[in-house]
Amino acid sequence: MYRLDIPNKRLIKVKTATYGELNLKERFDIQEWIAGTPEILGEPLLIISKELILPSGRRLDLLAVDKEGALAVIELKRDSSGTDAEWQAIKYVSYCSSFSHDDIYEHFAEYLGTDADDAQLRIESFIHCEPEELNQRQRIILVSKEFHAEVISAVLWLRESEIDMQCIRLVPYLDHNGDCFIDPEIIIPLPEAKDYIQKKESKQKGQRQTSRSTFSLEESNLEPAELKQKIVASLTRPSDLTQRLRAFLDIISQEDRAYDRDEVKQGLYEAGVGSDIGQAGRYLSNISQFLTKKSNPHLRQAIEFETGGAHGETKNNYHIRTEYRHLVREALEETLSDTSTASQDQSATQSI
Repeated sequence: MYRLDIPNKRLIKVKTATYGELNLKERFDIQEWIAGTPEILGEPLLIISKELILPSGRRLDLLAVDKEGALAVIELKRDSSGTDAEWQAIKYVSYCSSFSHDDIYEHFAEYLGTDADDAQLRIESFIHCEPEELNQRQRIILVSKEFHAEVISAVLWLRESEIDMQCIRLVPYLDHNGDCFIDPEIIIPLPEAKDYIQKKESKQKGQRQTSRSTFSLEESNLEPAELKQKIVASLTRPSDLTQRLRAFLDIISQEDRAYDRDEVKQGLYEAGVGSDIGQAGRYLSNISQFLTKKSNPHLRQAIEFETGGAHGETKNNYHIRTEYRHLVREALEETLSDTSTASQDQSATQSI
């Protein structure tokens, strides 16, 4: 690192230091900086626990949630990662992977000094996914001034094996006045190559998961009566997704034409699905994933859409096939009537 001396048009080298030389501690200094300013790690993170004690008695440095609802174990080393930082972090993240939503809210509440309800609200306002997706994925972020070659090799191999790991250098520098500067640098995956690496990893993952994937574009070939029965079953299943699916089908069955993604997002938002257009779009992604589940060939028989043909690819131009539009409308009206009757019965029971 160099300091620019503008008046004299010259560069002055800034000395690299070690945390040991600066008498800065891993737990009482570096950990506190990251807890207070997690964006130093290159992305928005919500720290939900610090020095979390595990059943083994070991302490997890920092635990965070990212915008997609993944739990991120942040493992800190001071001047060197040592040779087993990745193995230590894997043990920690394997334990955290079993956390229920209530466990997460309780840990965050303890960290905040508040109650679980407040912790839940803070997490739900931070993440960009549905609350049900919290901790469906886990990550590891290793932080150190330097990384041992064995750790780098292990992390690269683990990433190929679908373990989401990052290595971030935090290098301290001292200028001529004795002021200390911290330079964060993501070394795995390199930011310049991040898109390429993620696409490559996704492709490899897709190839490995083809045989066990829940993704399918196969369509059923049911008679109209049986098709309607299957659609009615999908519209009455006990799930938060059901009402969103109803709104989706109501939108795209209004006219015999294709509805593009932005048009459906707007329609969902106007129907009260999502607190803003962005959340409505995320709910549409959930609906689209539901449409391509192996268990839903009946929905694909009635609904056509554009897709790249692989799991996770964006869908667009949703169209209820002409011959099934009235059948879908009938299923919607029938289930709406059933839902209204059930609600009235429940209200009557509560009144008694």
